Amino acid sequence: MSIQVSPEQLQKLSDCLLNVKGDTPLHERFRALFTLKAVGGDEVVEIVAKGFADPSALLKHELAYVLGQIKNLKAVPHLEAVLIDADGFQGEMVRHEAAEALGALSSVQSLDLLKKYKTDESRSVRETCEIAVDKIEYDHFTEEGRARQLDPNFPTTDPAPASLPTEDESTSSLRSTLLDTSIPLFKRYRAMFALRNIVARSSGVKGKEDEARAGVQALADGFKDGSALFRHEIAYIFGQLSSPYSIPSLLYVMRDSAEDDMVRHEAAEALGGIASEGDEGVEGELYENEEDKQKGVLGILREWSTLESAPPVVRESCQVALDMYEYENSNQFQYADGLKTDDSAPVEQTPAQRLTGMDRGVDLTSIMA
Repeated sequence: MSIQVSPEQLQKLSDCLLNVKGDTPLHERFRALFTLKAVGGDEVVEIVAKGFADPSALLKHELAYVLGQIKNLKAVPHLEAVLIDADGFQGEMVRHEAAEALGALSSVQSLDLLKKYKTDESRSVRETCEIAVDKIEYDHFTEEGRARQLDPNFPTTDPAPASLPTEDESTSSLRSTLLDTSIPLFKRYRAMFALRNIVARSSGVKGKEDEARAGVQALADGFKDGSALFRHEIAYIFGQLSSPYSIPSLLYVMRDSAEDDMVRHEAAEALGGIASEGDEGVEGELYENEEDKQKGVLGILREWSTLESAPPVVRESCQVALDMYEYENSNQFQYADGLKTDDSAPVEQTPAQRLTGMDRGVDLTSIMA
């Protein structure tokens, strides 16, 4: 579903995203970005692409993600330029997301470039290109891929489709595939998203709490993998699921100084998207120590959002996550409510859809005034 905006509103969104004033808070720029995602269209592609000149790796990572999700092939040249990164300005995290976005857009014309960068010096870029190639070939050259429909519960375009359910499918069998480093990443990703679906089906269902928790634990075991790309996708999925059972592993990953910044940033945003202290209908203790329990997720995000010793992308992610957390627990949660008029009813988010963070809702009050 798209949002209709006036030229004046579109200009305000553009100015906010691109920080024309020079002092726009990062979380407001994120809100503008995800509102532009909901607007869509050729003009939005060009506005978002201008943001790749920004110094913030976190923002540029999200720009690439959005361009992959809006399903407009005019974004392809911009994303290819970011992947190539001729002037060395973008960096590994942004280039990886550009490659993933090309996979999401699934243009056959991108295959040659993606295959070329399967030998990139960056492991995360190499692996992303490998998965993107496999996804595009799956989409276009397999009967299953051509027939596949978007999952209405997860309306994002994921790096790999969930593997199709089988008679002997179980959390245990999918976990085995997930952790088997001898098989292609694309197949392991398919098991990852299948586990996500199992957790989603069992979460909040009476009598299935153990199944949900086991699924989350199976996914969390993926944090032990040697691939930062793989680990970051686990954190992303935890943001989609919003399961309180994932909070301990996400807190650990976010604060682990030995972890890759790309993984830590995704863990922070997932915590903001979950927007919970983990005390809603959960049996057992989620926090590893009394100090964490006293601070809670919100307190820890606040601490890390200003922690000078934290890597910039982690600190910025906590700032955005903090805004997401507070926003989703406020009475502002109406989709694009800054665009409603006196004669229009607010557009509400479909409860069944599981989106991450800013995808769930957009509040334009602060940027459309």
